[in-house]
Amino acid sequence: MEKQTEMQTLTIENRTHTRITGVAEVLTATEKGTVVKLMTGVMQIFGSGLKVEKLSPEEKLLVLSGTISKVEYLEASAPKGFFKRLFK
Repeated sequence: MEKQTEMQTLTIENRTHTRITGVAEVLTATEKGTVVKLMTGVMQIFGSGLKVEKLSPEEKLLVLSGTISKVEYLEASAPKGFFKRLFK
């Protein structure tokens, strides 16, 4: 039997309201960046004034507010020096 991969969605409205599904864990969350472990890998969200509005482990849902400037997907584990780059 083939293993089913959980679906992940990313919705950004006007660069200020972000909704992410398929969230396994929030690794870090600051005003400048958020790192999220997804069921399918790791996502970095960069911006300003970022704030976690809602985190629901049951729904695997994260809702952020603040201005988004960049979203980047990484493989399942973050590379060395990743957090150092995030918090420059």
